[in-house]
Amino acid sequence: MLYLLALPLLIIVGVLVFLLLQPGEISVRRSLVIHCPPEAAFAQVRDLRGWPQWSPWLLHEPDAALNWSDDPGAERGWYAWSGRLIGAGRITHVSLHPTERIEQRIDFKRPFKSTGAVSWEFRATTQEDVPATEVFWTMRGRMAFLVRFMAPAMAQLIGKDFELGLVRLRALLEPGAPKLDIRFCGVEQRAKTLALTLPFDGGRDEVAAAMRAGFERLAATAAEHGIEPIGPPFSVYYLADAKSGRLCCDMALPVPADAHLGELTHRRFDGGPCQVTEVQGSWDFMELAWHAALAHLRMTKAVWERSRGSMEEYVAGPDAVADADQLVTRIWLPVKAHKG
Repeated sequence: MLYLLALPLLIIVGVLVFLLLQPGEISVRRSLVIHCPPEAAFAQVRDLRGWPQWSPWLLHEPDAALNWSDDPGAERGWYAWSGRLIGAGRITHVSLHPTERIEQRIDFKRPFKSTGAVSWEFRATTQEDVPATEVFWTMRGRMAFLVRFMAPAMAQLIGKDFELGLVRLRALLEPGAPKLDIRFCGVEQRAKTLALTLPFDGGRDEVAAAMRAGFERLAATAAEHGIEPIGPPFSVYYLADAKSGRLCCDMALPVPADAHLGELTHRRFDGGPCQVTEVQGSWDFMELAWHAALAHLRMTKAVWERSRGSMEEYVAGPDAVADADQLVTRIWLPVKAHKG
């Protein structure tokens, strides 16, 4: 009996000890070289009213409520956000050192309270003999006690957010820089699909060449057998191991449901509700686009139904557009239907 009474206390003590042993500190630092003078990069980051143009977070909720101080580009100037998906908080300029450094404070109010120190550095450099600026984005802070065990995962996610933000910042500052536009389309119903398929199982560095050859082969096979595709080609992913870089997927070309495919390799893919993210820009950015799509899934609290396989649909591929900035890809993440 005493053991049963003491058990809850032991569990609580164990949890507290576990939390005490967690460092709870977040330290994130990312950089990107941008072909522009340091003063231009400094001015763009200093202008808090311009952050919605490139912020990796405001992408998720463009209609979030935003407020600025009277002079948001001065020391102690700030901008605040409040949204259903992105929570609420404020970024404040602590000190400005034209054109080398900006120190900021970030205060999160929702979904949890936390404060961090943010800094920006702008270092003149050259890239391929062209004058440029290396922009460093750093954040340090501590997680609240009860969630401090999440610090390593949060640091990794914030790091990807920083990479996404820097790519979008570069697109504003550098003429001709590759662009990345991401739009979250909500939940759409995906129809069941019959498709010619080719499997791929290999490393991330092999997939681009394999897909170029694979989709050409699928198109040639369809033409050879007089089969007319009924939509854009797509890939269905079953495995994406971040540590090993291994990818396992089917390359697929959709065909009519009554097509007679005989011995041709094919599959029928289930339909159902999917959260859709539309990406415009180079396929070099697809890792960042998937990060954004999965972040949006977490924000909306949708339940990812992994058994159906996640999909990339190549709405406008290199055969349709000449400029990589015009490539359009849709990411389909299967989700469980809402009951009722």
